[in-house]
Amino acid sequence: MFKNKKAITFSVLILLLLSTIFFAANSGSIKASVGQLAVGIFTGEYANVNAIIDVRFPRIIITILVGAALGVSGLLLQTVLKNPLVDPSIIGVSSGANLFLYLGLGIFPQFMIFKSVFSIIGGVLGFLIIYYLAGRTKNNVKIILIGIAISYFFTGILSSIQYLNAANSTTSSTFKTVGLGTKNWDDVSLLLSWIPVLLIISFFLAKLCNIFALDDNIISSLGININVIRLLISFVAVALASVSTAVAGVMVFLALITPHIAKIIIGRNHIYTIPFSALLGAFILLLFDTIGRVIFAPIEIPADLIMMIIGGPAFIILVKKGVS
Repeated sequence: MFKNKKAITFSVLILLLLSTIFFAANSGSIKASVGQLAVGIFTGEYANVNAIIDVRFPRIIITILVGAALGVSGLLLQTVLKNPLVDPSIIGVSSGANLFLYLGLGIFPQFMIFKSVFSIIGGVLGFLIIYYLAGRTKNNVKIILIGIAISYFFTGILSSIQYLNAANSTTSSTFKTVGLGTKNWDDVSLLLSWIPVLLIISFFLAKLCNIFALDDNIISSLGININVIRLLISFVAVALASVSTAVAGVMVFLALITPHIAKIIIGRNHIYTIPFSALLGAFILLLFDTIGRVIFAPIEIPADLIMMIIGGPAFIILVKKGVS
């Protein structure tokens, strides 16, 4: 009965995601029925479906991959740091990834193919700083404040460099494309080369994630090297967030909120929570991105702005609940 309930919950979420994909694909002047989409995707028979695939599918796929990556990244970081308020955008991971992406492409503009690597390097640096400092305090609020300071530090450096290099058209044009709009199949290929692999690794790390429910001293007494496991899981989480940043830019609050909703709905067993967070993150980001595209069409509201509007109050609620 328990497993059947979880299967039903997963099925409902998958159905919601598929419905949102169909809605997103049809949110514009070009439309197609479910049957036309199902046939046209594989046969190329319908001109309207081909247009949807060329124009809308890259953005839909990118949104799904980024949402899934951030949902799982937030869950893993909250687990290993034992801090329910952690988010890659809050603790300096995303801003570090963004800074090194800018620096990497500014210095080596011919190496666009390595922009995910630049982002991962910056994300890892940001995490290592917070990890080093977090080892000296168990106060969750202090960790968050330190993370926010690191994030502002990286963002300040990036903003200063952008200001000084405003005349550099190469660098500027590179970063005007950051976001969910104006995406193409090259961006899809970049994400597909990283995110599915990292998500699969995350699923295999589920049992290791469950041990973090115990005190670190108890885990160590069982002969488990907790620091090695923590760094391994953290690297996967940071890579997920950093690669997402390389294509979509910094997405705030999604990685914070998604794990909490997932735990409420599906429970705290990471065997279920990790895949559920991936699906939920994909659904939330795709839904918000689609709403942002259609609510004031033809004017678009970026999904990250909607996340700020919703995520800000949600973050305050989490803090007021007395998370310590």
